[in-house]
Amino acid sequence: MTQRMKTTEKAVILAAGLLILALLAVAAFAQSDAFSFLGPVSRVITPNGDGRNDYAFVRFCNPAGSGVTGKIYSLFGSEVASMSDIQTGLNACQDNNTTGWSQYLTWDGRSNGSVVPSGIYIYRITAEQRVYTGTLIVVR
Repeated sequence: MTQRMKTTEKAVILAAGLLILALLAVAAFAQSDAFSFLGPVSRVITPNGDGRNDYAFVRFCNPAGSGVTGKIYSLFGSEVASMSDIQTGLNACQDNNTTGWSQYLTWDGRSNGSVVPSGIYIYRITAEQRVYTGTLIVVR
């Protein structure tokens, strides 16, 4: 009887633990439509066509499918380029209780078809009435 009680107690504890995990999963899923900005993959790009670091990738999670735009500016404030090619990445978003696949805005280090000079550039990402900014460095 003592052995049977221990087995029953273990089953109850296991069932309670599974219930708690299920409730946590439901709570995380309920918060999953929030946009989550994750930032640039790398802040330095070298757009020289060698296939390494030729593009800037700014990562975010967008489970609700909200509109996202990205622009690149010089330090003087003039618009250099629009970011494009929203791509879906292979990494699942798990930051800030967000579920789904990560997405990227990209910039090829060009303005009007020509590679920009070396220097510091500002990215500005707009999504869900919020603005996220930061810097990227172009090295040639």
